[in-house]
Order: sequence, then structure tokens, then C-alpha cells
Amino acid sequence: MAPLLEIRELSKSFGALKAVDTLSFGVDEGEILGIAGPNGSGKSTLFNLITRIPFGADSGQVLFADRRIEQLSDVDITRLGVIRTFQREAVFSSLSCVDNILIAIEQTLGERGKAAEKLADEASEIVGFPRNFHNMPAATMPVFYQKQLMITTAIAQRPKVLLLDEPASSLVEDEIDWVRETILQLNRQHGITIVLIEHVLPLLTSVSKRLLVMELGRSIAVGDPNEVIRDPAVVEAYLGRAQ
Repeated sequence: MAPLLEIRELSKSFGALKAVDTLSFGVDEGEILGIAGPNGSGKSTLFNLITRIPFGADSGQVLFADRRIEQLSDVDITRLGVIRTFQREAVFSSLSCVDNILIAIEQTLGERGKAAEKLADEASEIVGFPRNFHNMPAATMPVFYQKQLMITTAIAQRPKVLLLDEPASSLVEDEIDWVRETILQLNRQHGITIVLIEHVLPLLTSVSKRLLVMELGRSIAVGDPNEVIRDPAVVEAYLGRAQ
């Protein structure tokens, strides 16, 4: 069976810098694939290329459910069910939390009014985002709740593949535990295929079926997380040759 999401020879350069360099991998339906790598290894750029937010690839292919999508618009890609979050807290800060969710629902699913509000409520219930925060300005939310809001907004768009970009960054231990449990719930109870970029390796290895490690835009190891993190190439990428 073909992967639900497949990346074939994907590349993106910025001048002389190859941010993503002929990268290929697949993600099976129902899988959690973890992606690790040092800063600057091309992880977030990869998500940009998959979703075309804010730019696409120079070359290569992105297939979703056996359909090439790398030339589609970012809106059309989200409407197919490929939804991402961002490394930094990306919210419309001047709007209320619920309006952030409703705008995304309207753009992706075309729903408005009561139907959109129902989807927002359902997503909030799934993620655990407090309903009493809905009418508060998104800018006033602490980092943890802004991250909850981003994930809620993503879930409200009915993703088939959810691309999570460092959801645990800047969080403390009990908040990271929430991220772990939420990822597992979304995958196991709601059947969402997840690709997870994360620097918190204990989180990444505990939820991922497979782990892919990037360096300089390429894959240097992929497989069982506990084996991959002991791969000499991975150790060198993180700690340097002396280690």
C-alpha cells in the first residue's frame, strides 16, 4: 500500500544554501513520524514545502493519497486535509481565540455561522482548549494556551495529516506531558496521521513509530526511534565528532 504522504526528491535552495536537498520519505496512514535534527537542518522548511506556506519547492514531488500536490495552492492543500502548525505561536493577535478558529474553518471547510461554531466547539473539546477562553484576545494568552489554540485551530479543519512544528518548545514539563498525551489521543482515538518536528527528544521518541533525522537538508537516519538516536551519524550531528 502506498504511503498516505510521500516526499520524492524534494529540494529547496536559498542562493548557495540547500535548505532541503533531494529529500525522500513516506508516511503511512495512521503513523506518527518524528522528525529531528539540529537547528538549521531544514525541518521547518520541509513543512513549508509540503504545504506551500509560505513557499513551494524548487524541484521534487509531494504526493498525498497518490495525488501530486506540490503545484497546488496552499489553500487547496489544506482543503485536501494536509494541515500544519507553526514553530512560533502563529495567531491573529487582534482577534479573539474563537475567531482565530472560525477564520480557519471558513477558509478550509467553507463553513460559517452555527456550523462553524459547532466545529470550533468540537475541536476545543478534543484538544482541551478551555471554552471560557474563546472570547479572549488571542494576544493575551500565555504561550501554552496559544499552542493549544494553534492545535485546536488545526483540528477544527478536519486534518487527515497533521504537521506539528515543535509544539513543545518553550513549555515546562507538565505542559510537555500534555503535548504527549494530546498527540497520542489525536492519533489513536481520532485516527489522524501525524508528522512531528520536535527538539524535545524524550517526547519525540515516546510518541513516534519511526524517527527521521535531518542534517543539512538531507535524511541521515530513519527507523526505530531508539535505534536512530544511537546511530553514530545522528550522535555526530547533534554533539560533534569529538563525542
